[in-house]
Amino acid sequence: MPTVKYGSTVQVHYTALRKNGEVVESTAGGDPLRITVGAGKVMRGLEEALEGMSAGESKRVTVPPDKAYGRRDPSAVSRFSRDSAAPIGGSATEMQHEVVNQGTTAEFSIVTTDRGMNLDRNPHLAGEEIVLQIDVVEIENT
Repeated sequence: MPTVKYGSTVQVHYTALRKNGEVVESTAGGDPLRITVGAGKVMRGLEEALEGMSAGESKRVTVPPDKAYGRRDPSAVSRFSRDSAAPIGGSATEMQHEVVNQGTTAEFSIVTTDRGMNLDRNPHLAGEEIVLQIDVVEIENT
């Protein structure tokens, strides 16, 4: 029976969960995800977990932050006082519309505090272990 290896193209259903069980994303109820293992289009932990699996096989793995969404980078958080944010809007929503990164809007989150706002350019799930439930639907090539 063929197994998934580096370079294989596979179709999988997967569910990504936080450690507390909250579903982050899932293909359940939809089309399977088509992945070429090693292409770097999905989290590295998912690609690595697929290697050695066969069509019809399922497994559950815990992926560390460095193989999921990365570690949190404290230098990616900028703090603005309410006074410094006021010229570009003063509210988190207005501030989000103004922030650009080399001409394109960057992904980020803004947290409003009693002192001002924190602009966090880390991926939303950076620093978290992710639990993956993986089901290999089909191996297209090995």
